[in-house]
Formats: sequence, C-alpha cells, structure tokens
Amino acid sequence: MRRHLWWLVAVVLVALNLRTPIASVPPVAGPVGRDLHLTAAQTGLLTTLPVVCMGLFAPVGALASRRWGRGRVLGAAVALILAGTALRLLPAALWPATVLAGIGIAVAGALLPSLVRARFPRWVGPVTGLYTAGLIGGAMLAAALTEPLRQALHGSWPAALAVWALPAALALLAWVPVARGAASSEPAAASEPAPVAAPWRERSAWYAALFMGGQSLMYYGILAWLAPRYTAVGVPAATAGLLLGLFSATQLVSALALPVLAHRRGGLSLLIALTVATSVVMLVLIAVVPSGAPYLWTALLGLGVGGQFALALTVLGSLGGGPAGSAAVSGMAFFVGYLLAAAGPVAAGWLRDRTGGYEVTFLGLAAVGTATLVAGVATGRAASSA
Repeated sequence: MRRHLWWLVAVVLVALNLRTPIASVPPVAGPVGRDLHLTAAQTGLLTTLPVVCMGLFAPVGALASRRWGRGRVLGAAVALILAGTALRLLPAALWPATVLAGIGIAVAGALLPSLVRARFPRWVGPVTGLYTAGLIGGAMLAAALTEPLRQALHGSWPAALAVWALPAALALLAWVPVARGAASSEPAAASEPAPVAAPWRERSAWYAALFMGGQSLMYYGILAWLAPRYTAVGVPAATAGLLLGLFSATQLVSALALPVLAHRRGGLSLLIALTVATSVVMLVLIAVVPSGAPYLWTALLGLGVGGQFALALTVLGSLGGGPAGSAAVSGMAFFVGYLLAAAGPVAAGWLRDRTGGYEVTFLGLAAVGTATLVAGVATGRAASSA
C-alpha cells in the first residue's frame, strides 16, 4: 500500500511539471519581449515552441523505453525539464532552454499513460484523473504566481521563470526510487510478443490522435484568446484575467471527477460527447453573446475542456493491448495531436486579423470542436472494447 501511495505521489509531482514551463511565460511576456527586443510573434513562439516539441518528440518516449525502460526514460525526461527550466535563469539561453524543457515534457507526457496502465491496470481512470488534475494545477499555479514572483525578485523575469525548476527537482527526487522499482518490473513489459511499432495503420489510433489534437487545439486557442475576447467587448483586463483563472479552476473539477465516473460506470463515449459538446456550445455563446453570462460560459467551458483532456488521457491508457502498445499509441497521438494544437493560437489569431473581431475566431474553435466530437466518440468506443 505504501509503495502504491509513493507511486501516486511521484506521478502527480511529475505531472505538475508538464505545463509549468509553458504557462509561466505569458504572464511575463511583456518584460521578456522588451528586454530581448522580440517581436510579438517571436515572444509568442516561446509558448508555441514547447507545444511543437511535444508533437515532434512524443514518439521518442516509446522508442527509448524499449531499450532503457519506461521508468528510467521518464526520469531522464524530468531531468530535461529541470535543466531547461533552470537554464532560463540565463537570458541568452532562453531559446535552447525552452526546447530542452519541451523535449522533456513531450517524452514524459507520452509515457505517463502507459506507466499508469502498467502499474494500476484496474484503476487507469481514477489515477489518470489524479495526474491530469496535477498537470492542470501546475499550469494554473504557474500562470497565477509567475508575475508576483517577478515582482518579489526585483523585477527579474529570468529568476521568476527559473523558480519553476524547484518543483521539477522535487519530482525528480520522488521519481528516482520509483524508476528503480519500475526497472525491476520492466522484463514483464518487455516480454510482450514483439516490439510495438507506431500504429500508423490502425483506425483507432488515428481517432485517438485526432481527438487529442482537436481538444488540445481548442485548449491552446482558448488559453491564448479568451481574455482578449472579453477585453474587446469592454471587460476590464483584471476581470478578463479572472475569467481565465476561472476557466483553469473548473478544469480541475472535471479532470478529477470524470475519469472516476468512467471507471465506475463506463460509458466513455457518452462522457466524451458530453464534455466536447459542452465546450462547443460555450464557444458559440462566447462568440455570439459573450456578455450574456460570462462567468457561467467560462466556468462551463472549463468543465468541458478539463473533462475532455482527462478522458483523452484515459483513452490513451486503455488502447494498444498492453503498456508497450499504449506507449506506442500515445506517442503517435501526441505527435499528431500537438502538432495540430501548435497551430491553434496562430490560426485563431489569423482569423482575428482577417475579420477584425473574435466572433469568427471562436466559431472556428467551435467547428474544430464538432470534428473533435466525432473523433472522440469513435475513440471512446474503441477504448471500451479494448
């Protein structure tokens, strides 16, 4: 029991660091851009670049784990996050540090679903919900605390960004004994009939990839443009920031609850349909009548987005026929999904520039949600029959 508890703590601590290097940048984007003489597009790349890395390097986790084991590779990924985040203390190293952290995030994120499946085969849903909540909570803390940290550190944005290496160090310390235990169980995973290749020809894997990509694209598009949408209709900047915080906070509720509900009652496809449909409806309302009930629209949008993300990870942990197969499906889904997601903020901004407003931007995100709904329901059916 104590060993299982330590695993859970270590998994949550790792998950806590999978968004902090990304979410810590936007609050200090102004000072970063001013001090480094960056254009707005170049500053935006500091947020988009890790997402691109998450797509490009996600398959590396499955490939490397065949040789060195999932536990060791995940530990190395956390070490990369730690190194990349700490290097942000040096302004000249900001770009390579961002890539380094992005690679670590990619590998760790792709391996967590298979590790959870291998360690907690009967509790995939609840444990997935727990570490998803940790991931979302880490993003929320980074978004909320980085600017106050900058002010407390005499206006130093490099120090404020590098502070987030501390939770990464804590996660690495917690994971070291877990990785040793995982290494002893690797032969069981390695004794599967044959090496598992990326499932490029499997329909269920493509559904999973499109579901992951669609829901991630919506998330990053909303994250980038929700606050500007409301300031454009006259909402004060502080209130728009509060709405963005509400969007993040309600994600925690559904991320924790829905995987547990799916574990107890089944019905993955139904829950996926409900969460994605809720997101789509709220995006349409924010596009058409943003001032109608902004707090309600934003809270429900957060519930939908948090739930669909947690269910996407639950699905990835259920596909593939085993932990190694699950890692292969996850690697493919993250590769396709996050490359799609990286285009979200840029495409949404392009629509804003072309139309002069945010109505078409949010309607475009709703259209993506409709396609995501179809892929998600198909993925849920495949996972339920796996």
